[in-house]
Amino acid sequence: MNDKMKELKALLKYLVNHNEDHAQEIIDLAKTADALGNKDVFDLMKQGAYELQLSNITLKKALDLLRSEE
Repeated sequence: MNDKMKELKALLKYLVNHNEDHAQEIIDLAKTADALGNKDVFDLMKQGAYELQLSNITLKKALDLLRSEE
């Protein structure tokens, strides 16, 4: 495996983990907005976290595909 492929896999893995962390942070912040009585902000942030998680599913599939090509 060449260096560029190793780098691609490593960065994609990092992005997946990074996105998971951010999705959780967004959910936590959304709960704060909800506790402050701003349901609309809560709903939008919750939707944003969900969409980030959906994006991560696609990124994980790309990473799995790269791994299967070894």
